[in-house]
Amino acid sequence: MSTLRTLGLVAIVPLLLVAGGCSAGGAQSAAGGPAQADGRAADGTVEDASVPQAKPAEGGGFSGTLQVKIARNASAAITVTDVEIAATRLRAIAVAAGGVVTSENLVTKVDAKGISTPTSTMVVSVPAETLDGTLEQLKTLGTITSRVISSEDVTMEVADVASRVRALEGSIARLNELSKKAGNISQLTQLESELTNRIEERDSMVARQKSLAGRVAQSPITVTLQVAPPAVEPETPGFLSGLAAGWNALVKSSRVLLTAVGAALPFLVLIAAIGVPVVLWRRRAHRSRVTVEPAKSSTDTPPEAGA
Repeated sequence: MSTLRTLGLVAIVPLLLVAGGCSAGGAQSAAGGPAQADGRAADGTVEDASVPQAKPAEGGGFSGTLQVKIARNASAAITVTDVEIAATRLRAIAVAAGGVVTSENLVTKVDAKGISTPTSTMVVSVPAETLDGTLEQLKTLGTITSRVISSEDVTMEVADVASRVRALEGSIARLNELSKKAGNISQLTQLESELTNRIEERDSMVARQKSLAGRVAQSPITVTLQVAPPAVEPETPGFLSGLAAGWNALVKSSRVLLTAVGAALPFLVLIAAIGVPVVLWRRRAHRSRVTVEPAKSSTDTPPEAGA
């Protein structure tokens, strides 16, 4: 009897594993998860057109049991008079809407004239139902120069993940029951390995399910706060502007000249170090020749006849 029982368990285990995989695939197909908008399944095959699919109802939901899930996010650029004050007011707006500031980055740029221009980029996460109201509140911070709102329908993805989780939980329960009836170490090891794989896959799907729920429940808003660039006064032509232009040209020319002198100075020093001793030596040699030649001319002159 024990041998028959062992053989029966060996035969049942593969059947249950195959049935668990089929039930997971069937749950995905029923939920519409792998089916995409273009009629393709998750593995790239084309769905049969005769199979009825969930379609939008007149009230905005779905005619089946699926509930529409929309993930929304937005971004806005705002010109303000003071970045620090605007950032403080934005934090207050986020708290009033039931949200929180998830990140903030303040950068200050200094131009050639020494004028600093601060820019703050903040990400505010608010409940999805308060997104539109929060965007309206942003108008109180300054002048909105750009605004983008994005929406993504994740209904099918949410349903697919939920069906996978349910199928995996059923498979885990069946494997737990089989492990209690395992007849030997080999069967128990095989069941534990399969059970571990199912649990890891289930935990991964649960994490993905929580991430999707967070995307649907919360809407991030990326807000860029910056001050308006300073107005440039037009230059009026005249004596002062001409004088300033001439002075700037002189300064630039002097810089160029000084740069050239600085570049040539090492070579001039080297030439002087070599050339000065040579010049001095030649002068000294020339003087020696001038002194010797008069002496020779005086000794070579013959005496006069009347002497």
